[in-house]
Amino acid sequence: MSQKSALSALDRAAVPSDGRFGARVKERLRHVLWAVGITLVMTAVFLLEPVDQFIWLFQSKIAGHKPSGDIVFVSVDEPINDPVFGHRRVRLANALRELDRRGVGKVYIDIAFEEESSPAFDEPLSEAIGLLGPRVVVVDQLFHDAQGKQKIERTVPELARQATRVISDKQNSDLFDVRWVSDFAIVIGGKKMTTLGAALGGARNAAASRFQIDYGFGSKEIDSLPMSDLVTLGGKLRDDIDLAGKSVVIGYDRQNAGSSLRIPNSSNAPASYVEIYAAESLKANRLSYLGPVPSMLFCALALALVILLGRTRKRRWIGYTALVVTFFASLIVAARIGIRMESSYALGLLGVYASYRLWTRWKRRVAHFNQDTGLPTLKALEARLIRLGTSSGFVVVAKVHNYEHILKTLKVEDRSKYLLKLVDRFRAADPNLAIFSDSHYLAWHSPIENADALQEHLSGLRAIFASPVNVGGNSVDVGITFGAVAIEGDPINRVPAATAAVEETNEALEPIRIAESASHSDMLWDISLRARIDAAMEAGEIYCLYQPKIDRASGSIAGVEALVRWHDPARGFIEPLHFVQQCEKAGRMEHLTRYVLQSACSAGQLLHFRGTMIKMSVNISATLLGDMRIVGIVRNILQATRFDPRFLVLEVTETSRIADLSTAAAILSELRALGLNVSIDDFGMGAANFETFFALPFDELKIDRLFVSNMLKDPKARAIVSSLVAMGREARITIVAEGVETPEEVEILNEIGCDELQGYVFSRPISLSKLLEFNENREEARKANMV
Repeated sequence: MSQKSALSALDRAAVPSDGRFGARVKERLRHVLWAVGITLVMTAVFLLEPVDQFIWLFQSKIAGHKPSGDIVFVSVDEPINDPVFGHRRVRLANALRELDRRGVGKVYIDIAFEEESSPAFDEPLSEAIGLLGPRVVVVDQLFHDAQGKQKIERTVPELARQATRVISDKQNSDLFDVRWVSDFAIVIGGKKMTTLGAALGGARNAAASRFQIDYGFGSKEIDSLPMSDLVTLGGKLRDDIDLAGKSVVIGYDRQNAGSSLRIPNSSNAPASYVEIYAAESLKANRLSYLGPVPSMLFCALALALVILLGRTRKRRWIGYTALVVTFFASLIVAARIGIRMESSYALGLLGVYASYRLWTRWKRRVAHFNQDTGLPTLKALEARLIRLGTSSGFVVVAKVHNYEHILKTLKVEDRSKYLLKLVDRFRAADPNLAIFSDSHYLAWHSPIENADALQEHLSGLRAIFASPVNVGGNSVDVGITFGAVAIEGDPINRVPAATAAVEETNEALEPIRIAESASHSDMLWDISLRARIDAAMEAGEIYCLYQPKIDRASGSIAGVEALVRWHDPARGFIEPLHFVQQCEKAGRMEHLTRYVLQSACSAGQLLHFRGTMIKMSVNISATLLGDMRIVGIVRNILQATRFDPRFLVLEVTETSRIADLSTAAAILSELRALGLNVSIDDFGMGAANFETFFALPFDELKIDRLFVSNMLKDPKARAIVSSLVAMGREARITIVAEGVETPEEVEILNEIGCDELQGYVFSRPISLSKLLEFNENREEARKANMV
């Protein structure tokens, strides 16, 4: 598999397992919470307001609203408030008379006459204003200077007479010079003045102080005509304009000096249009406003719902797409029905969340690829198995031995080449084999379903690596072993299991190890098992049973072997081999040995007190024969229990794991110096051979059950047992046959002259109380036979 195709596979990866799905859900929900927090901070500092204003500009263009038609704008194309050009005021006076003649409803003069001109020009205007009476309103102009202080331009009383006054704010705008909100009234000199927009819109006793301005229609849809038409056409106006009963706003036809207001989607529109839009908003009741927090929280809840329901990547992407489409659709709907939304923070939340997800995916992608070789990692293999729902075959992990040492000897530029050459050899039979790599591990999924077939296949792969690899002109030997585990319907944790299996291999004795499969719950139990060992000892869940050894000559009990057992209240009987291995992995072997020795010696002392002078055999792991601490442990227990060391036999198990025979011999000699005896267990199997027997000081040899159970049908097995018994007689050590299960085997062993017999034919491992009963019955039967 190429890096590109592997990356594509990872990008499509989904996590269907409940554990992994739950972890990813928590991760995504955590990202949503972070996004909410960051967006709230942005809201507090108004960071995204320009984005909102840009969105409102877009919404204004698509709103499709129509004005009421009750407001007409009369434009003035020349300065008429300058006293130098006083004669122009006469034109305004004539226009006012014409408006009065046409039955206008109300006239708003949105031009401030701050200075008087010649009486010849001012009196006609004053008379015209007086003629309109309460139907005329003069508009004071509010500006702000460079320091932000208010500056008021107002029409002098000599011209305004008793006309109502309102005010128009010409500079309250945003980043785009657009005013989106209007006041109902502004306080000037301690007096509240109604704004022009509020007056035009007919607002009365408004509860709020401000309202939204909706620019949902184009400026060309506002009825307008130049003032010159009222003055020069002799009463002939456009057929589509009827002034009767309408509100007329008289103002300059473009931005006047000092004003910075603009109209969305219209360049250099009259400043008076802002107030007309405000009035139309009031008339149409398009005043609704939705702040940033509701839209943001709705978006966060929607994201959380998508995350909780989206168990697969496809579902999540459908949900994310639907959320984004809904977001933009809501902008269109809000524009059409006249709701102003601060939606930028919801958009910001989506952006922050997306950034977190992209960052997380990037980190995960980096973690899924070896940066030196470009190969996907073992994490990538696990993700791939889960994504594909792989239920059969084996996960195989190969371990390259001496990898770190080899890298030290190679040039920097040759290090990755070494691993890639190994990958090429793996792909010799299958060029498309997907190889995954982490450090000195190489892993893949094998479709082979039979363990024996896989063993044969891996043996063949080992043969491929018999020849060295040429890297940078150097021949490098390759030492490689394999660990594998069957998937069996559950790919979770199979990669770590195969890795653990390959760690238990060695090139000489076990180059291939196929581990037994275990469910995810069993793996979790193994982890908790290590932590429970101490508690189980204290609770008495770990205890000893005793299996008798029968003296061939007398038929009486010569001794017993203490065998450790564990019965868990929840899981029932735990296999001894299994939990002993877990003790070794957890570093608790000394503790378990001390516990068993204490129990066995105490039981032996009780047997002696009851008059049963028999030997007590206790297993100790060969792994403990690398440190003198075991001598101190045995000495202390013998002193604490006052058990006679002459009756204690330590059976050394798994002699193949003795790292240093000379050290082990010294430790066994120290143990024998305490007065106890030492036995070699399972003789004839693995490393429990003549070399070990010769190098270490033993007092007893136990013949493995493999030879004992085959004596009846295999002459070679009987010959081996006979020779071992003869050897023991010559070496003056006790020979014990274990695994004796039939009377026929007992008869043969008696003929051969084996010293002691142990097995189910006499007794299974039993409790101490039953051992006492067994011994009494055995003695009674023996005495009866003597009579």
